[in-house]
Amino acid sequence: MAGTVVISARNRVKTPFQECFDILGEAHNEDVYGAIERLVQAGEEVGFMVHDLVRMLKGGMSLEALLDLIEIRMEASCIHAVSNAA
Repeated sequence: MAGTVVISARNRVKTPFQECFDILGEAHNEDVYGAIERLVQAGEEVGFMVHDLVRMLKGGMSLEALLDLIEIRMEASCIHAVSNAA
């Protein structure tokens, strides 16, 4: 397998594997930021501020438990909206 070697700005030699790893790392970071943004949006829809979400996670709540709580509140708000419309 032939590969090219790229010299970075700091004159360090990067292998194709390292370049690929760097690119995947950047994509992974973007995915994480997107997931955090969606979590914050979902939390805000059910009445949580970003500060509330951070406090709950720092207080020891697991991410799974936090997502469950948001889901429960979303379901409750949908049920409440349907009952008010009837």
